Amino acid sequence: MLLLLVCSLAACGGRQVRQDTADGDTIPLRYARNLTIVEYPHYTQVTIRNPWDTTRVLNSYTLVKEPQGMKGEVVVPLKKLAVFTSVHCSLLMELGCKDRIGGICEPEYIHIPYIHRALKEGRVINLGNGMEPNLERIMALQPDAIMLSPFENSGGYGRLERMGIPLIECAEYMESTPLGRAEWIRFYGRLLGKAALVDSLFLQTERSYLRLRQAASKAQQKPRLICETPQSGYWYVPGGQSTMGIMYQDAGADYLFRDIEGSGSTALSIERVLDRALTAQVWLIKHHGRLTREQIVRDVPALSNIPARICLCDTYTSCFYEETPFHPDVLLGNLIQILHPELGIKQEKAYFCPLQ
Repeated sequence: MLLLLVCSLAACGGRQVRQDTADGDTIPLRYARNLTIVEYPHYTQVTIRNPWDTTRVLNSYTLVKEPQGMKGEVVVPLKKLAVFTSVHCSLLMELGCKDRIGGICEPEYIHIPYIHRALKEGRVINLGNGMEPNLERIMALQPDAIMLSPFENSGGYGRLERMGIPLIECAEYMESTPLGRAEWIRFYGRLLGKAALVDSLFLQTERSYLRLRQAASKAQQKPRLICETPQSGYWYVPGGQSTMGIMYQDAGADYLFRDIEGSGSTALSIERVLDRALTAQVWLIKHHGRLTREQIVRDVPALSNIPARICLCDTYTSCFYEETPFHPDVLLGNLIQILHPELGIKQEKAYFCPLQ
């Protein structure tokens, strides 16, 4: 028995391992494939599956209200955060937790007026580049946790990981469906003590998305759709099973690259894309700033032969990247407006607008 006790303590690094007799309640997640949440009487266990190797776990967190020395422990609700991405800054703002943002990375890419005011007033600290943050400033900030996005083959977080501050790996962007990505709000809400609020918000998003998808399915025609523009000699298009590829089809489009395999974007030759694009009816383009048709075709004159109606999303002013991950229903409604105006879908927010 003594030997077993010594081995047990060595295996867990001397930390206490909770042994609950009561079974946990697994929260039913309908769409998220890389996330599991199990609620026990005294803590919540969150497991993130490695999206690049689904046989392995990317990270695991034990959410507790008081420090208990448990493995992967995160004391919630989090009161002060270092937030590395604009999308999670926007989410904290929406959940009424803006005062919990203590530090951010790369403010030039965050288009939230509150953040820039707080930076000037010293209430929020600029932590530098998201890939190589200023560790001294993070240490001075002493956040309860750091919210960051993991990447494949990143090699770990080095000194940042050794600081002892919980790293919340925000991998929702690796989900392959719009609602799967949005459902991660239920994890983030539990970190902030907002479980009931985020569950309600996601239910509203789900109902709205499914209602809009059902409306689009009744359209008699499916306009032929292409997206994006060439970059550095290649044309990156979303695969048919990617978040955007699925959304285009849910909006009632004949997405001309739905046969491209994969849940990410694929680099195709300009010639290959043009072969199909010459029959397109709608062309969706995202760009950081305004564009004209002349600017779009300037570097590749052959693009002028595409007959499609162009709709532009100015990501600088529209907050596309900040808002749509957790509100895909709003984007879906915008797309249906463009593709099927005959359905009379009313949507106040327009990310994509017809190019003048």
